[in-house]
Amino acid sequence: MLTKEEIKFIQEHAHDDPYQLSLSKGQNNGISLGKLVPQIQARQKLAHKLPSWIAQEEVFFPPQLNLEQASSEDTALFKASLIQGKIIDLTGGMGVDSWAFAQLGHSVTYVERDEKLAQITQFNHQVLLGDSIQHIHGDGIDYMKRHTSSWDYIYLDPARRGSKGEKVILLEDCEPNVLELLPCINGNTQLLIKTSPLLDISRAIHSLQGVDKVWIIGVKNEVKELLFLKSQHATMDPVIEIHELSLSNSLIFQGKLSDERKAPCKMGPLGQYLYEPHAGILKAGFFKLIAGDQLVKLGLNTHLYTSTEREASFSGRQFKVIAQGNPDKKWIETHIPSGKANISTRNFPMSPEEIRKKWKIKEGGPWTLFAFQDEHQKNVLALTEKCPVN
Repeated sequence: MLTKEEIKFIQEHAHDDPYQLSLSKGQNNGISLGKLVPQIQARQKLAHKLPSWIAQEEVFFPPQLNLEQASSEDTALFKASLIQGKIIDLTGGMGVDSWAFAQLGHSVTYVERDEKLAQITQFNHQVLLGDSIQHIHGDGIDYMKRHTSSWDYIYLDPARRGSKGEKVILLEDCEPNVLELLPCINGNTQLLIKTSPLLDISRAIHSLQGVDKVWIIGVKNEVKELLFLKSQHATMDPVIEIHELSLSNSLIFQGKLSDERKAPCKMGPLGQYLYEPHAGILKAGFFKLIAGDQLVKLGLNTHLYTSTEREASFSGRQFKVIAQGNPDKKWIETHIPSGKANISTRNFPMSPEEIRKKWKIKEGGPWTLFAFQDEHQKNVLALTEKCPVN
């Protein structure tokens, strides 16, 4: 894929601006910038996402569109820790998930219908792993129909682009259509699906006719992936686990939607501490379960919580309340004399940008200004400082 001269060029220009580099002479001693600038750009973008791949100078990266949906090393290795045995990856793509499955010693068959992408991935896998993965060029669904081999797990990360290149979210709109694989779930064969973090979890469970478990995968308080596991023992009310991969113990919360529906909704006024749940908990819809017995909700549709004593084990950001009051200019000038604060809104008629513009608040500083509606649907401001991590 890359000659020694091309690898040397990439290393020498590893930190250059790809755009400026692309404006230089198109050919330089036989070096094609059209080929190598995208490689430099990919390595810069993926430095934190795929460090093991970047460390191998021979790895050749596919076009940008193929990079967009690829898993990070952390999320791929997490998926690999969930399953074991004989695995077939029907939507192989760039091959990060297949790489992770093989890294953990699983038997892996990679299938990809894009011939050029399949060739690139096979080359990269050989660089990274040797010949430990079987590579198949073809359509994953057709391959399953033509082969009767038994698999422990079928893995699917369907393309989230429509026929015109538009982004799609629903399982039935993705390519391939996951629902076509449901008849393949028999015996010991299970199906693991990676989806967009925007997918509605309840709707997906219904479309899949039940699942065994759901994982919400977050990195630094951002939801990166949703995972659905389905077997013959699927249920319409699975356990949903929320994981934050930046933590050594990644599991931060779990529950069932049936328990959420039955949980009481305790609301009350703002106390000494304010809590903002992890993004994965909000994605799961555990708006009542997260409060437990110690916290109360600030408003029916305001997903912020409060207490008089600090609940240090809360899964999310924790703040000490400095002051609270009505949203007006006088209160802002009195309590934020520096005119600088971070802003977060929940169920409030103005966005953070509109608040900054109206009251001339600059971004930054040690304080966070929360704007929300309380239990009486009254607009409230709360000036807070973040609690230290224990």
